[in-house]
Amino acid sequence: MQNPFKKRAAEFIEDPASFIALTSPEPLKLFFEGDSTVLFDRLVTVVGTPGSGKTTLARLMDIETLFTLSRPTSQDSKNLTSALASYQIIKNLQPQLLSYRLPSSSNLRDIWELPYSENLRSALLRSFIQAKAILGWMRKLEKLEVNVADIRIITKEGYETQRNLIHADNSLEFRNHARSIEEEILSVVTSLLPPSEESLLGTIFTTRFNAFETIESFAIPGIPGLEASSLLLKPLLIIDDAHELHPAQFQDLTAWLKSREMKIARWLFTRVDAIAHDDFRKALVETDSQTASPGATLGRDHIFKLMQRERKDRKTFRRIARDISRQYIEHMPSFRRKGIATLADCLSNEPQQVGKADLSKLQESVDKLVSEMRLPLHQIEKIRDSLPSKLHTDQFLAAYRILLNREMKRTPQKDLFGLEAEPFDADHFVESTGTSEDDEDENKTAKPALVRGAEIQLMHQYNRPFFFSFDRLADASGDNIEQFLNLAGALVDGLETKILRGKLPKLDAKEQHQLLYERADQTIKEWDFPNCESVRKLVSFIANRCIERTLEPNAPLNDGANAFGVPQKEMDELRATAPALVPVLHFALAYNALTLHENYACKNRTWCLFELGGLPNIVHRLTLNRGGFCEGHLKDLAESISE
Repeated sequence: MQNPFKKRAAEFIEDPASFIALTSPEPLKLFFEGDSTVLFDRLVTVVGTPGSGKTTLARLMDIETLFTLSRPTSQDSKNLTSALASYQIIKNLQPQLLSYRLPSSSNLRDIWELPYSENLRSALLRSFIQAKAILGWMRKLEKLEVNVADIRIITKEGYETQRNLIHADNSLEFRNHARSIEEEILSVVTSLLPPSEESLLGTIFTTRFNAFETIESFAIPGIPGLEASSLLLKPLLIIDDAHELHPAQFQDLTAWLKSREMKIARWLFTRVDAIAHDDFRKALVETDSQTASPGATLGRDHIFKLMQRERKDRKTFRRIARDISRQYIEHMPSFRRKGIATLADCLSNEPQQVGKADLSKLQESVDKLVSEMRLPLHQIEKIRDSLPSKLHTDQFLAAYRILLNREMKRTPQKDLFGLEAEPFDADHFVESTGTSEDDEDENKTAKPALVRGAEIQLMHQYNRPFFFSFDRLADASGDNIEQFLNLAGALVDGLETKILRGKLPKLDAKEQHQLLYERADQTIKEWDFPNCESVRKLVSFIANRCIERTLEPNAPLNDGANAFGVPQKEMDELRATAPALVPVLHFALAYNALTLHENYACKNRTWCLFELGGLPNIVHRLTLNRGGFCEGHLKDLAESISE
């Protein structure tokens, strides 16, 4: 098998067994969290950035994949089967779904370009999608050696007339009818000179093809290789890459698929690009949030499912990343021969200190600061004692320097009459982590964020490595699987080179930091999406402001900022006050350059945070932690892209 960290796209892995071997059940738990049954009885618009797992999810729902999982052979496939069984996708080791993935190819878009009325174009599109879906479902079953003539089409009760119109009593006629509709529409779409709208009145289009509002399921006598003598499969239509449709076509398709009369499951996969900016912002706040059209109920007719959104607990994605990397590493012979089980085993967690010359400079700067402050000895000791004893020398000095600058800023020094400054308030800088005598050192330990802030300042001033260890690799991926694999791939390449040269397959902090920086920088330079230049300008502006704030001597935000905050009131008027920023922001969100956090409460005010993605944070050497931001106004961001 090729390096799976390079061959990331699920659609390039044709064999179901190979696909299963590289698929972790962990992302499923996030997608199906809550009541999973609602995802199969109404329209679900799945919104995700490139690499967020949409295609992997579609492949997982494929009947061939489910059929393979129904005969689990390895522990990984058993784990995946168990996860799907908990969501009733597999029941008693029998598939329950029959899915068909319809890419939004040029044919769908071309229908909307025809010189016809919107009503006719809409009818052609709906008929074409239904015909393609029926033929796709039938092909899936044929591939599993099911005789089409043995398939029974189950329709809704009381729909006898509609059943006759779509020829559902005979599965062969049902398929042939769908094929004739597909051929008729394709002949119109592909013709050099489309026939006039009037000439179409005498064709098959005089009757609407409403199969989706009629059928409920497919009953088959069984699938060779499965023990069950019969199966009842619920059809699932997945329209992929819906962002490639015309905006008006996308809206029309969404309105149609929201119909409560449909009993089939239907998922609409799209990037942020196709979602109205206001709707996407609402979906970020609440997954089901959308402005409902007349007659539709939020969550009842249409569900927004975000494949990627901020989670308070980063341990969730770290667990996903570990599981994925473990499965990928297992399929790399060069690593397997070395007995390497996980990528984390190859990444050193040990920080690399600055050189002796730089350490001397750092010590001199601290000594000079202490001398200038002229603090009494007991205050100096309190400041020093507030730092953990296990810090490396450079970490200790950098954190000590931050605390000294805070003390200088917080209290006045001796005045003209020789009065001493206020005593140092250690509680302002520390957090309690224990109460016993054994925890005495922990009780006076500076906050971890302050120590990270010291490390980030060392990174800027002395090039001390910061982006190393598996956890920071996962955090830099922004909950995006493809971005994780892209960054991890750079580390895997470095490890493979070491293996080929007969060296120990271990990357130290400096090597990890350099490889991640180079990969992140290369990826940003290769951005080639609409408004990418403006996105780079926006990212650079926010990053520069964050760097200034992060490098302030007293580190007021501990480990610094990686976001730009504007008053929420200004953001609510975005379209009116900064219309040029809307498309730039939309594509920045779509391609992981930024994430948006609205209604963020801080300092008794409500903010909207424009948070940098993992790649910009690496390139501009900023913290990966969330929450730290620079204050500003929407006009600042608008001006940054106009320069």
